[in-house]
Amino acid sequence: MKILIGIITAKEDEQLFILDNGLPSLISTDGYDPEKMYGNYSMLKQHSLLINDKLMSGPGVFKFRYGPVTSGVREAGSFHLYTYGEKILRATIDMRWKHREMRKAMQNKPPEAALLMAERICSNFAISHSVALSKAVEMALGINPSLRTKNWRTLLIEAERIYNNLHLIYKLTSSAAQKVLAAHIGALFEKALRLNEKLAESRFLMNINNIGKLNHIPEISDIQKVANGYRELAERFTKLYKHSLANYNYLDRLHSAGIITPDQAGKLGLTGPSLRACGIKDNLNNTTEHLISLPVITKNQGDALARMEVRAEEIVNSCQYLVNHIRASDSWANIEEKDAEPTKTSGTGYAVVNSPSGALGYYLDVTEGKVQNVEIFTPSYPGMYAVSGVLEGQIFTDFPFVFDSFGVHFADAAC
Repeated sequence: MKILIGIITAKEDEQLFILDNGLPSLISTDGYDPEKMYGNYSMLKQHSLLINDKLMSGPGVFKFRYGPVTSGVREAGSFHLYTYGEKILRATIDMRWKHREMRKAMQNKPPEAALLMAERICSNFAISHSVALSKAVEMALGINPSLRTKNWRTLLIEAERIYNNLHLIYKLTSSAAQKVLAAHIGALFEKALRLNEKLAESRFLMNINNIGKLNHIPEISDIQKVANGYRELAERFTKLYKHSLANYNYLDRLHSAGIITPDQAGKLGLTGPSLRACGIKDNLNNTTEHLISLPVITKNQGDALARMEVRAEEIVNSCQYLVNHIRASDSWANIEEKDAEPTKTSGTGYAVVNSPSGALGYYLDVTEGKVQNVEIFTPSYPGMYAVSGVLEGQIFTDFPFVFDSFGVHFADAAC
């Protein structure tokens, strides 16, 4: 399966950034029409920050502006919802509020400085952005990190997936007025952040990753405490999740909200839980050499409920993965950590990581120790197009279930 996740325009010859069976590759556009091959080519080529911006008129139709910061829209981004009352006829999404031109800001910076910028693009995905950029730099400079560094990066991304998925489910339960359930999920979210702090000395997993290495390694005693913490978190969440599946007041709010078909998901180039909720595997696990296999969760309905179910089951799997991996850490945790040295001073690199919301990719050049021609491709960008499309025809009370279930962020989409 091939998924187009970005277009490289930094050089004279246009190249396509492809996810081929989960692995990143670059393909030249010479000799064929990429617009016919990939339904999302035009979308990625234009890279508009104003999605589905078409005026609508008719008897009683008016435009309702929602955002840039209000209840339900927690970032600087806004929606222009066309309606004549209860039904949403069209949803224009304005992401210009969060456009900070991060690619330009990274130009001519040392890789370490660019790394600090990357992990602050969207704090929810800090370690995913950090690892993707560092892997691209390492490819460009011929740096081969140690097994211990590679393994800890994998664990940290799974830790990021856990707290992101918990927060998303917390928002869904809150919107469905399930206050007791939301309170319990919120408590687990806080527990996950505290476990992050034990792992990385940062609740949002910042400042631990570096080019070719980690800034620090968790102590063995803390590792065991963290393993016990994730085991307890999985047990508590499993009980809550099973209880929630018997709550039809909750499930009915998510069922059939924001349905996206496999064909629509493919044309948009969706990855991650939004694609897997349509019954399609994106093979993103292939981006990492797992010492212990990590199951891939899929559902078939393609609605907000299916997206929630995928993320809920991923929480349990990721917790178990962390516990099992840490238990097996004797084979790699004590490996001597040496700084991986570059074998060249200039080069081109690219990488993709399996972030909580899908494929997150970086492309860049490094010239004499400075980063050049940075391209960033995030799952939130096609996700915003999906949100805009499926909101049409929904009623206003379905808005939070559609928007939150895709796990998209304005900061991530408009970087």
